Amino acid sequence: MKVTLKGTNQVTELSGNKKVSNILSELELNPETVIVVKEGQILTHDKIVKDHENIEIISVVSGG
Repeated sequence: MKVTLKGTNQVTELSGNKKVSNILSELELNPETVIVVKEGQILTHDKIVKDHENIEIISVVSGG
């Protein structure tokens, strides 16, 4: 699968079907600071992303 980190435009290739939570773990990303999107839909951490699919990871920023 192709994983794009929005903002940095870093692209990573991962193989195999994986749960979103496992993808974030493998990329050493905190699941509380990002959202994962596939085809415009936000994915929950238990969803499985298939090997041939592309996803985007978007960093969530909060300010006051």
